[in-house]
Amino acid sequence: MATFDRSVFRREPSQEDIVAANDQIHQHEAAITTIHNRVRMLFVEIADLRKVQAEHSAAVSYCRGVITLARRIPEELLSKIFEHCVEEGWTRAPIVVSHVCSAWRKAARAPRVWSRVYVECDAFDVLARTRFWLSMACQAPLDITIVATWRVHHGVITEIMDLLVQHVLQWRSLTLDTDYVSQNSSVFEKLTGVVPNLETVEIKTEIPPDDGDGEAVMALTDVLGPNHAPKLKSLRFICNILPSNPIFPAHIRELTLQTRTSPPHRPLSTVAILSLLENLTALQMFTLIMPLDYEHLFLPAPDLELYVVLPRLTSLTIYGPTDLNEVLPHFRTPILQQLHLRSLEDLGYRQRPIGPSLARFLASSTPPLELFELYDVDLTPDAFAACFAALPTLCELRLHESSISDATVRLLHGPAGLCPHLTRLDLRWCGHLSGAALVDLVRSRSAVDARGGKGTTGAAIADPISEIAVISCCFVKEQDITNIAQMAVCRVVMRDGYDYCRARECCANVRYRTRLRLRLLTNFSMEERSRIRLVV
Repeated sequence: MATFDRSVFRREPSQEDIVAANDQIHQHEAAITTIHNRVRMLFVEIADLRKVQAEHSAAVSYCRGVITLARRIPEELLSKIFEHCVEEGWTRAPIVVSHVCSAWRKAARAPRVWSRVYVECDAFDVLARTRFWLSMACQAPLDITIVATWRVHHGVITEIMDLLVQHVLQWRSLTLDTDYVSQNSSVFEKLTGVVPNLETVEIKTEIPPDDGDGEAVMALTDVLGPNHAPKLKSLRFICNILPSNPIFPAHIRELTLQTRTSPPHRPLSTVAILSLLENLTALQMFTLIMPLDYEHLFLPAPDLELYVVLPRLTSLTIYGPTDLNEVLPHFRTPILQQLHLRSLEDLGYRQRPIGPSLARFLASSTPPLELFELYDVDLTPDAFAACFAALPTLCELRLHESSISDATVRLLHGPAGLCPHLTRLDLRWCGHLSGAALVDLVRSRSAVDARGGKGTTGAAIADPISEIAVISCCFVKEQDITNIAQMAVCRVVMRDGYDYCRARECCANVRYRTRLRLRLLTNFSMEERSRIRLVV
C-alpha cells in the first residue's frame, strides 16, 4: 500500500498531485474488486463445504441409527416398553411410536399395546377411532376408559357401547368419567349380560341436587353383581356427594370411596358412610377420601353403639380433616392389619383430637395391627401410650409431622417395652424428638436376654429394631444417624415403590442427603463405611 505525503494536505494540490491521487484511487479500487471477488469465491467454497459437512453428518446419524440401542432392542421388549407407556397414561403412545420407524411400527402392532381403549365421546369421529383401536387390540384384555362431558348426547354413548359390548368378554377394567350421573345409564343399560373377566371399575361422576340417589348409580348392584361380574374385585367411586343407599356389589374386595362436597341438602355423615358398607362383608381394603372444606358440617352418628362389621378387612385408609376420624369407633374390623390415618389439612390449625375415638376403635375391634400410620395427625402423650399398649402385634410405625416426645419413645424401650414386635419406624418432620432417644431405643432393643426369650416379669422380649427412617427431624443430628446406622438400617430417603410423600413432594431433602453422602465419604474409612448401614 502506498504511503502518502502528509504535506499535500497543508497546501493547494497541484496538477501532479491530482493525477497521482487519481492513479492511487484506481489502483485501490481494482484491489478492492479483486478482494471482493476472492471473498465471494471463498463464501461459495464455504457453502459447498458446509453442504458436504451436512451430508457427512446425515450419514453419521444414519449409521448411528443403525447401531442405536433402540434398533437393537428385541421386538418383544419394545412392545413391553410401549405397553408400559400406555399404562402410565400416554393413551396416544401406539400412534406416536408407530411413526418413528418400521421396527417400532412392527413392535407397536402387538395387541397389548392397544389394549387400553380411551374413548373421548365428544372427539371427532369417535366411533371410527374406537373401531380401529379395537381391531388393533385383537383378543388382548381391554382396559376401557369412557369420558363424557355435559355436551355429549346419550345417543352417542349408546352407539359407542353397542361397539364396545361386542368385545365384553375381553373387558378387564372399566373407567367412567362423566359430568352427570345420568350419562352412566347409557352405559349400564347395555351391560345386560355377563362380563366374565372384569376386575376393576372406576366411576367419576356428579349427582345433581334434584336427582335423588342417582338411579344410574343404583344400577351398580345389578350390572356389576356377582352373577354379572364374578371376577370384580376393585371399585373406585368418586362423586360430589355420597349416595344415601347401598349401591356397591357385595362381593368386591377393594373399595375406594371419595366425596368432594358436603352440601346442605345432603350433608356428609357417619350414618351415610356406614350404610354404604353394611353389606360389603367380603371387603379387604377400604380407602375413604373426604373433602377438606365443608359447606355443611359433618354429622356424627346419633348413636355411639351404631357400627358396621367388616370381618375380612385387612387395610383401612382414611383421608380428610382430623375430626372425620370420629367414624373410626363405628367400624368393627377384627383382622385389620394396616391402618393409615392421613389428614388433608395443614397442622397450623388443629381440629379436635382423635385420640379418644382412636382408643375406642382399638378397644372395640382389638385389631391385630401390624402397620400404623399417622400422617399430619397427632396424638397427645397419653393417647400415644394408650395406642401402644393396645397394639401388641405392631411391626411398623409411621409418623409424619408428629409431636411425639422422647418420653413417649421410652415406652418402647426393650427388652420388655410396649409393642414388642415393633421392628420398623418411619419418622418424618417429628420436631420434638431427639436423636439420642432413637439411639437409646435401638440400643435397648438390641439387648439379648440370655434366659431364653422371657423378661423378669414373664413378658416376651421385644424384637430388635431392624430399620429406622429419619427425614427432616430437626433434633436428630448426623452423629445420631451414624450411631443408629451402626446398629440397624437407617434410612434418610423415602421408601422405594409407593410413598405418599413422593406425590406431595415434602420429604425429598436432596441437598441434605447429598451433603451427608459426601461427609460419609470423607470422614470415614472404607472399613468404617462397611459397618454403617445407611440408606441415603
